Amino acid sequence: MKNIILILILSVSHLIYSQENFKIEINGKVFEIELDKDYELNIDNELLKINVKQKDTLLYSDESFSFKFPKEYKVAKTAIDDGIEQLMLMNAEGSGFIIQKYATINPTALNELMINEVTKESVNYGFKLVREDYERVLSSGLKVKVDRAVLTYNDEINIYEITTVGKKDSGLLFMTMEMDDSKDSLGKKLINLIWNTLEIK
Repeated sequence: MKNIILILILSVSHLIYSQENFKIEINGKVFEIELDKDYELNIDNELLKINVKQKDTLLYSDESFSFKFPKEYKVAKTAIDDGIEQLMLMNAEGSGFIIQKYATINPTALNELMINEVTKESVNYGFKLVREDYERVLSSGLKVKVDRAVLTYNDEINIYEITTVGKKDSGLLFMTMEMDDSKDSLGKKLINLIWNTLEIK
């Protein structure tokens, strides 16, 4: 289990992605395009003006859960161990949301272990740790217990939140990392949007 936690910590990195190329098919013909770029395509002697735009808020959905996130981010998906898949959305400051899907174990006993692992280095450095655990109601109506650790050092504030939802041999772990406690920070907006739209199926 410590290996899993180590992989999680080491994999936190800048994950803001640039625009990708896309393909569209019109009347059986395939064209490569980019977002927010004007194109003129001649289809069967008819000139078509095309501009593909992306919604400001995107939806991620699979068989276990769904959530919305800003279009500036991409969901990075990784298999970190047998039976464990990780999804991560992070900004350049290290703030963001991590979701782990467990296919062979129930992760509900991992909350305290994860909190300790992600905060111990900061505590050893001199950060003051205050626990502010609370209960959150998800958009699906499910109530979950959230373990919240607030770390402060001078005027620096780091906040970690962890919750788990499990069945007999499977489950989900959610962790947020907020490296900037300012009200309008990009990290806070990302985390709040995912929390507020997270639905467990």
